[in-house]
Amino acid sequence: MELYIGYLAGTMGTICWIPQAWRAWSTRDTSGLSLAANLMFLLTVSLWLIYGLMVGDMPLILANFCALLIVISIVLAKLKYK
Repeated sequence: MELYIGYLAGTMGTICWIPQAWRAWSTRDTSGLSLAANLMFLLTVSLWLIYGLMVGDMPLILANFCALLIVISIVLAKLKYK
């Protein structure tokens, strides 16, 4: 049961960033995004990914790998469309 909760939490936590990334790239408007906050979140998901790899927790690994990709795309959009 814990595994299902882990996958559900990881899925929901990752999906919530997709609309932000989509909007940033489709509108090219990143004025409402904080670069500092997104860089801190990028560090956070990177550390969670490393921790997941260290303990071998697949829900943590998958969720944070996907979140890492999405947040990188948000940061890149912020840098490109200042």
